[in-house]
Parts: sequence; C-alpha cells; structure tokens
Amino acid sequence: MGIAPDRPEFPLPDDEPARLLALRELGLLDTPREEAYDALVAAAAAATGCAIASFSLIDAQRQWVKAAHGITLREVPRAHSFCAPAILGEGPMVVPDTRADPRFRDNPFALADDGIRFYAGVPLLLDGRKLGTLAVMERAPRTLDDTQRDALAGLARIGAELLRSRRRLRALHEERTRLRDLARASGDWMWELDEALCYRWISGQFEPVTGLSSESVLGRRIDETPLLDAQGQPVQPAASLLELLRRGQPFSRVITAKHTPRGRLLVSRSALPIVDAEGRLRGWRGTARDITAQIDAQSSATRHDELLRKLAAQIPGMIFQFVRHADGRRSFPYLSRGVESVFGVPAEQVMAHPDHAFEIVHPEDRARVISGIERSGRELSLWHDVYRVMRVDGRERWIETRASPERRADGATLWHAFSADVTEREQTEHALRRVEARWEMAARATGLGLAELDLASGRLEFDERACINHGLSYPQRDFTLDDWAAAIVPEDREQAAAAVQQAIATRGPLNARARMRRPDGSLRTLEIVGNTLVDANGAPTGMLATCRDVTEQAETERLRQDKDDAERASRAKSEFLSRMSHELRTPLNGILGFAQLMALDRQAPLAPDQQRRLDKVVQAGSRLLELIDDVLDLARIEHRRDAFALEPVEAGAVLSHCLALIAPLAEQAGVSLPPPCTHTHWVRADRRALEQMLMNLLSNAIKYNRRGGAVHVAIEPVDGHLRIAVRDEGAGLTPQQQARLFQHFERLGAETSGVPGTGLGVVITRELAQAMGAALQVRSTPGSGSTFSIVLPRCEAAEAGTMGADPTAAEPAPARALPEATAAPRCVLYIEDEPLNALLMQEVFRLRPAWSLQLAGTGREGIARAAALRPDLVLVDMNLPDMNGAEVVRQLRAEAATRTLRCIALSADVMAGQIAAARAAGFDDYWTKPIDVRQVLAGLQRVFG
Repeated sequence: MGIAPDRPEFPLPDDEPARLLALRELGLLDTPREEAYDALVAAAAAATGCAIASFSLIDAQRQWVKAAHGITLREVPRAHSFCAPAILGEGPMVVPDTRADPRFRDNPFALADDGIRFYAGVPLLLDGRKLGTLAVMERAPRTLDDTQRDALAGLARIGAELLRSRRRLRALHEERTRLRDLARASGDWMWELDEALCYRWISGQFEPVTGLSSESVLGRRIDETPLLDAQGQPVQPAASLLELLRRGQPFSRVITAKHTPRGRLLVSRSALPIVDAEGRLRGWRGTARDITAQIDAQSSATRHDELLRKLAAQIPGMIFQFVRHADGRRSFPYLSRGVESVFGVPAEQVMAHPDHAFEIVHPEDRARVISGIERSGRELSLWHDVYRVMRVDGRERWIETRASPERRADGATLWHAFSADVTEREQTEHALRRVEARWEMAARATGLGLAELDLASGRLEFDERACINHGLSYPQRDFTLDDWAAAIVPEDREQAAAAVQQAIATRGPLNARARMRRPDGSLRTLEIVGNTLVDANGAPTGMLATCRDVTEQAETERLRQDKDDAERASRAKSEFLSRMSHELRTPLNGILGFAQLMALDRQAPLAPDQQRRLDKVVQAGSRLLELIDDVLDLARIEHRRDAFALEPVEAGAVLSHCLALIAPLAEQAGVSLPPPCTHTHWVRADRRALEQMLMNLLSNAIKYNRRGGAVHVAIEPVDGHLRIAVRDEGAGLTPQQQARLFQHFERLGAETSGVPGTGLGVVITRELAQAMGAALQVRSTPGSGSTFSIVLPRCEAAEAGTMGADPTAAEPAPARALPEATAAPRCVLYIEDEPLNALLMQEVFRLRPAWSLQLAGTGREGIARAAALRPDLVLVDMNLPDMNGAEVVRQLRAEAATRTLRCIALSADVMAGQIAAARAAGFDDYWTKPIDVRQVLAGLQRVFG
C-alpha cells in the first residue's frame, strides 16, 4: 500500500539476530511459487472455512508471502503485518476482529473497506526459531472452533517440516554442487581386477573421493560386501559383490557400501569381465561412483513423505483433493489416510471408485451436497456443508467438509478440501439446541430470566429475558448487586437484601418479591427464586436465580376479588337479560302469533275497524320486541367485543342488500332510496355487524325524513379507510341534541312525534363500530337533515371462496301472502310445556290441513313419542320442566331409531351463546319466538322439501 516505515512497530523476538540468520540460510526468500506450499495454504483455507490463507516469512523489514490463497499480495511492511506479532507468542494467535484489537487500530489492511477483519496465525518453528506463520484470514469478524484450531496447528507443523526439508535439500544441493564440481574435475574413478579379484589398477580419482590412496588397495582383494538396493538397504534375497563377480557376467549400477576415512560411502559400480582368446575369465574392468548423497537425499525425501503422511494422520479428519474433469469424470488425486476414519472406507477403494464417496452420502442430503459442489465449481467459491453419510457398518455419521476450488488449464476443477467427523459435535449441538429451545419456550411462556451473582466481584450477569424483566438493554455489562439493590423501591429494599444475605449465609434457597423502579420510570414487581453456589469446600461463591415479572400477577391477586365480583355481576346481568328476554318473548309469542293468525284468517275475515285495531296490537307488540332486541344487542356487544369475525367484506354488496331489505319501509314512508351500489369496495369488518349498522342508519334516515324526501348514500376512500355516509332530508339536529345523541333510550323528542323507535339504534351502531375498530361520525344542521358516516379500514379483495356466502342468499324475499304448501301429508312432533305456545302452533297447523301436529308436554314424553311416531320433524322448546332441549336432542341422537330425525329448536332464548350451544348439541336449526307465521310455514315447507 506504499507504506514502508523505518522500523517495525511491534517488539522484536529475543532471538531476532539468530532468527534472521536461520531465515537467510534457508534460502527461501524471494523464490518462485511451489506446488507444495500452494497446496498447504489451500488446505488451511479449506480446513478452517476461511477465504484467505498465507504461508509467510518475516525478515527484518517485511512479511514476505511464499504462498497465498484468496489474495495476490506478495509482501507487506513488517510494521503493518498481522504475522509480526504472531511470532512473538508461544501458540496460535487468533484475532476475532482486527478493528477491535488495539494492536491493529491504525493498520491500513484492517481499516480498508475490504480489509482483513479476522486473523488466525500459527508460528512456523524451525529448530526453535519462529521464521514466519501459517495464517488464515477473513474480511468479516469470526473465530475458529476447536477442530479448526487443531487442523490449522497440524498444518503449521507440516509447514515447518517443509521448511526443514527445504533446509536439508538446500544442504544436499550444495553438497551435490560440490560433488559435481569434483566430478567435473576428477570424474568417476575406474578400477581393474585380476582373475583372483585383486586390484591391479585404480584411477587417480579414487583418492579424492574416498580419502584412500591407490597404493593402499592395489594388490588387495576387493571387499566382500553385500549388494544394496536403491535405498541403501541389503537386497533380498541377500547377495554379495564377490558372488556377482564370480558369475562372470557384466553388471551395471550395482550398489555396495565402502568404509573409508570419510565415512561409509555408497558406491554404484558397473563392470565388464576380461576374457582371453579362449574365453577364460582374466579379470574385470569397471567404474565406480559415489552416490551416497543421492541415496541420502532419496532416503530423506522418503522419510519426509512418511512424516507428512504421519502428520496428516494425526489431523482429526482427512485432507484430500477432488477433481471434476471437463468430461464429467470424478477423481481423487490425493487422499489422506483419515478417509477411513471419516467415511469408513479405505483410501484405495475411494480412489478406485470415486463415485462411492457420493453414494454413501445420506439420500436426504445427497442432492444438496451435489448441488453445492456444482455451484462451487461454477462460481469458484468456497464449498462448506455439514451432511450425513451412511457407513458400510450401518452407522450414520455427520461430516463437515470445506473445499476451495480452482480451475485447471484443461477445464477441470480441482478442490483442495478438508473433512472431519463432527457427529459428536452435531449430537451435542442438537441436544443443546433442544434444551435451549425448551428453556426458551419455558422462559417465553413463564417470563423467566436467568441471573448469576459472583460474590467475589459483586457482578450480576443477566440473560436477555432477565434484562427485559429489569428494563435493561441486553447485554448489560458491569451491573452489580448494589445497582440491583438501588433499583428496588425503598419500602422493599431492606427485606430483599435481607433475603439475599440469609440465602448466602445459610447456603440455602432464595425466594423473594420486590418492586423495581426501571430506568424508564415504570414500576414492576419481580419474583426472585434461586440457590446459593458453593465451592469444593462448601464456601459460598455466588448465586444462580430466576427472575419473573409478576406485576400483573400481583395486580391480579390484588384485584381478584373485584374481578370475581364483576364476573358475578356480568353473569347475573346476562342471566337476567336472558331470562327477561325469555319471559317477555313468551307472552309476545302468543300476542303477535294469534294477531297474525287473525289477520291471515280468510274464513272469518275482520271488519276494517277490527283490522285497524289489530294492526295497533301488532305495532305495539313489534315495538316491544324491538326494544327487547335492542337491549339484547347492547348486551351482546359488551359480551363479545373481542369475538367479531373481522374479514374482507365487499361493502358495496352489503349496502345493496340492505337497500333491498329496507325498500318496503321506504315505500310505506314515501321516501326514495338510492340505486344499488355498482362498484366494489373492500373493507375489514364483521359482515353481520356491518349489515346491522347500515340497516340502523338507513332505517333512521327513512323514519326521520320528510314525506317525499330522499335518502342519499355516498362511498368514498379516506386515508386508507372507506367512509359510507347516509344522509336524510329531515329536520336535522341541534348541537344540544347531538350532545345527547348517544345516551341510552334518548329519542331527542321524537317520542311525541309518532315515529316508532327505542332510542338505542344509534347507540348500538356506535358500539358495533368501536368493537370492530371503525368509527361513527355525525354531521347535522337544523333544517338541512343529518349525515351519519361509518369509517372502516380498507383491505385487499378476498380470495375466491374465502369471503362467505352472498348475504342475500340467506334472506327469503318478504311474502305478503301465505307460501305455497305441499299436498303430501306430514307429521310434526312439538315438545312444548307452555299451553299457549302449543295452542298457537296448533292454530298455525290448521292453515295446512295436510299436516298433522302431535304434542308432548315434557322432554321424556317427547323422546318416547318421537321413537313411536318417527315424525318428519321434531320442534323442541329449550326450557322444559324435566330437562332442557339440548338434553332432549342429545338423547334422540344417541338412539338408532331417532338418530336421523330432523330436529329444530323453537325457543324464546335468543342469546348467541344459547343458539351456538343448541346447534352444538345436535339441532339442525334454531327458530326464535315470537314466531312469524309466514316464516314458520315457509321454513316447514323447506324442511319438507
């Protein structure tokens, strides 16, 4: 980066002069790339999962990179080197985040946008001198696990052996250079033997090589020495040089040992026999060459290779190279012996059948593994995966592999890879995840946090849930017991401190509650439960405790009695309303029912005056029924405020449906209505509640309009909401009237106008709107009419089949005349204990002579008669003297003879919970009293088909 300071910023090793001398004698600085070092850094990157790896040497002013993976940098000023401090320590140096390490706070390689954020380096030791490092790096903070640390350390030992081998080879090279110089100066020595195998001539080069004079051997018999192989070891079967000479056959490059003043030499001999004219052996002429250095070098290389294999075997895993050729073939150029411990198959088998390495991958993981390798090959990116293999012994093992790819000139892709058996780690992590998940689930469910106190330092450590309970950010550092005590309100502080001290003094449990003042000022009650921690001698060292926010629980306990009283009052209110509704609807059933029958009687029709009087009776009864329904509506809203089914609703369709339903009332009042809505408008609402709200507003707009007036409806979007405005042309409201508009039973003077109503319609509409998260708005000017608007949240259109049935489908068109009846005879059993209701139903059935009605006054009688009659339909009152209607239908459904009977509840109970319970008990439908004679006849007609 163009920065080269005069001196390094890090301390120098104590042996710096000797270290630099050893580095110079190694002769490795500024040499070209070598395959062995490149393979080593690729293996380091693969074994640790890092994108960058380097094999570096540290000289006086720089860090020189012999081999690198993932970077092209060749040297770095020593002052900015990550490896310079790494050679100062005894073991690996791991820096999780270089920017957080003060040693590298000004290092440009750490501060650059794509700089080095993680570093791990292991010194390269040669005879105790730390000449450099084998290092891995990343451009993001991280760390190494134990397996990766061990792998990096093992590879560093291999790197040190490479340096040692380099030094040996350099020494051997220098020796060979000297020998070559000598050989050029003197050449091989030559020798001649007589027929007795005694030296009779030897060349002058003999003495410089062996240190022996020619005179010392002339006339002496050649040594009896065994023949050696290329490694300098005796050949098998054993043979000697004399035996070979006695055979009289030429030989070449036969190796023997020769002991000389310069030590044991290994000599390569070649010779031809000397024969006379008669073919008799007269001696030998040959050459000899000292090949001691050559064999020593070969032996050293062999020992080095064996050492590398042994070191690779010590790494907890296997190192390998995998090739995917351009034609799709696979091969493994190199496999360490660790393959058998990892995959459970010998290296020879994998190299002979490369596909077997993929066949043993678990079927559920195989596609992912192959896909990951292919992606790595396409992108030349690191491949890292943890997968399962099925070994030949049937055991399932977890394997972790990291592989770094490179493209070869022939189009093949070569991966340098490292694999390790991580079964125990995966099993442990799985067990820990399972335990942590269970604890987290329990903590979330119970709000439990963990806290640990260290008595020596007074520090408290909280987990995330404990920090939440105390209102602290996570993680919370340097939080002490004194800080904790200071947060307790003064009224509870002494008692809480005493509980902690008591638990420590007795080595016993802690169980306390205290109110804590959080940093945001809120007051919470925490429950602390824990145990004292002791050392091997029983002395207290700290405390482990759980903390739980029990503010609501404490508040609940304090208010439980009030809540119980409120619930009792609510139940009493509901029971009262239900009973009131039942008791009022029962006589109304007779009043309105018989009034309808009188109006429908064609055999004895009423005189006009009588009809008018009867209409007043019906109107009064209907008004009383309307009042009862409005009161019950208010009670229902209060009861089920959170039970509305909010869903996408097409408001235009609901509005059109309501306009159709209200049309008869508008026609009677002489008020015109707008046409149906032709556009779609989706809102989030409860469909039935929206319909009730619109019916209330449209009904009021008609009732409080002027004769000949009109009702206007406008729909417009407003800031993510939809406003449905209903405007009338009536007298309007004064500000004083608007102030009393939402008071229960307040009719604003309309009670003297002859307009029917209860004073609850607008109240119910507002309650429904608020329960759904909507709003009801009112705008009125005296003399200009009133506008009531419902503002609902808009939403996306519902998918097909999710928005429910067309609201108009469930509503039969109003009928003025009696519905047509089937001529087929039908039998209906009516279980009813109230004589007036039974008599009314008998009168209804007189309108259908083909149908017969059978009565039963109790539940048991009804069950017996149902079994005997097998009627087409059973009508059941829900309040019978001996059992309720739900029990009647359960018993009917329990018997095979009556299980399939059609059963309809007919009751004055109209609360939603009562209707739902009846349907759940087995009723096919639920009809309410007072009955509408036309609807009852139409309903019976539908049942009979």
